[in-house]
Amino acid sequence: MAHRPTATDRRLRRLSGRRRRRGRLPGRPWLIAAALLVVVLGLWTAWDLRAARRDLLVSRQELSAAAADLGNAADAQVATRLRTATRHAVARTNHADRRVRNSPVLRVAGWLPVLHTQRSGLVHAVRAARDAAAIGDRLAAVAQRRANQLAVHDGTVDLASLQALGDATARAGAQLRAIRPTHSDAQWGPLGHATTDLDALLSDTATRLTNGAGVMGVAADLLGAHGPNHVFVALLNNAEMRDQGMVLSYAVADTADGAFHLARSGSTLDIPVDRPATNPALPTGTQQIFGGLQPNRLWQSVNASADRSLSGALMRAMYQQATGERADAVVALDVPTLAALLSVTGPVTVPGIDQPITAANAAAVLLDDLYAQAGATFRDPHRLEQVAATLAAVVSHVQSGSLDAAALVHALGGAARGGHIWVSTADPAQQTAIERAGLGGSPGRFHPERTIHLSVQNGTATKLDYFVDPSVDMRVALTTDGTAIVTTTVTLPNTAPVPTPSGEQFGPDGFVSNEAGLYRARVYFWGPSTADQLDSVAESGLRLSFQVTDVLAGHTGKVSFTSVVPHAVRHGRLVLRLVPQPRVRPMHLKVQVSAVGWRVEHPSTTTDWDRTLDLKWSVRQR
Repeated sequence: MAHRPTATDRRLRRLSGRRRRRGRLPGRPWLIAAALLVVVLGLWTAWDLRAARRDLLVSRQELSAAAADLGNAADAQVATRLRTATRHAVARTNHADRRVRNSPVLRVAGWLPVLHTQRSGLVHAVRAARDAAAIGDRLAAVAQRRANQLAVHDGTVDLASLQALGDATARAGAQLRAIRPTHSDAQWGPLGHATTDLDALLSDTATRLTNGAGVMGVAADLLGAHGPNHVFVALLNNAEMRDQGMVLSYAVADTADGAFHLARSGSTLDIPVDRPATNPALPTGTQQIFGGLQPNRLWQSVNASADRSLSGALMRAMYQQATGERADAVVALDVPTLAALLSVTGPVTVPGIDQPITAANAAAVLLDDLYAQAGATFRDPHRLEQVAATLAAVVSHVQSGSLDAAALVHALGGAARGGHIWVSTADPAQQTAIERAGLGGSPGRFHPERTIHLSVQNGTATKLDYFVDPSVDMRVALTTDGTAIVTTTVTLPNTAPVPTPSGEQFGPDGFVSNEAGLYRARVYFWGPSTADQLDSVAESGLRLSFQVTDVLAGHTGKVSFTSVVPHAVRHGRLVLRLVPQPRVRPMHLKVQVSAVGWRVEHPSTTTDWDRTLDLKWSVRQR
């Protein structure tokens, strides 16, 4: 009799069948093929993404190289090189765009959830780079057409060409600014880094172009594009420092239709101010710290504050009060700027100076030799006029021939980066353009919450600053909550000769010092606007503290300041903006970052503080 399966038998058969089916699953060919297809598609996508990213990186490098030439685009050779670079960038970005659009695998990848973000980010970045290259190429074409017309001929500039280049530069800056940012937090490592760098390059170049266009517009206005101008030129003496060199000499320039000439020059002793200027009034903090120096009446103190827009306004008011003449603008320049100009004009000969003045010897001759020759004589009127006479000789060279405009712009641009030349005008729109370009204003005009400025000023009536080269040691300690404790030590070596001869150069001045060679250092530290800083006041958009110390010849002095900056770490970065004092030789700077609870990349920086520095550290919590 046949056995009838029980319920238990039927359950066993079903389980056995399931086991057999499970055992056969991995062997099904279509699953193997699908897995291989995913692997191949992933590798192919990665390969095309990598190739396109490489194109993007090379394009960014070519755009960066082209951007570096923008500042000298007035030079015909530079303009030609710039046009070649932008054409290469256009070709490269067009190639990258075709690669991304025509790649079959990247099209397929665009449908996959994770790879879609990478492809769309890459497409946008490549097109942004392509658009930027085209914008740069159009600007380079204008620069190439106008370059030969921008030379300075017999003291005259072609205003039409200057304005045309300025308009093209402003247009290019606005177009770059309109490009949508390419970076997204969802982008992977190499692509994320590439888009971050591209966005930074486009933003920085747009800012440079906009500021450059503003400067060209102001230059055209100052050169008489809209009528004649009367310009007060303040010559800053770096042997006796205020925030910049002391205003001991001056010149007056008249400009019209692109031409300029010096009307007169001399010592500021010739234009005394009999009462304090009242417009503008000194801000409260400025009055509290510098009011005793009478910066609104004494030329020697007019630029004690770090706010150059204030100093410029005071100079215009004081000049008008002393002479009855209106000054439309102030151009302030020091001896390093004269040296920069001499590098373009060549040597000049000045009556009373027994050697030609060159770019190499200008500082030594004007800030040391002339005083040494004067010996014990104080305030020799002839010597006081010789710095102004040097400027007059340089201007005479400019007016008697042709100069390479690019070389002139390059020389003055380098001086401006170090704060050695600045401009202030009575026109608010012009002044805004000047400050945006970094050619004037206060150190706190940008990012006051992270800006630091420091100056060492001479508290005696001597010319000892030529022998004092301060150095700065800045220690930044990060606390666990992102507060930065900035301790700044200023070292003040006085290298005046020992024994020290008496005279105007080394003193004693009979007012402050009774010993030749004694240097009274008035050290001013402007910390960030949000900082907690002992005995500080609001001044020049920042927090100002100061200390005074006497340093004998052959000795070294030191002073220290502490500034506590809250919320210094933002978005994983610590950023400090350091604005220099324009001395004849730059201060030596060392910055060291230490942290509790943070990991800091590249914590130490050592450099010459010869320009505004934006120091950045990537930090992350441990």
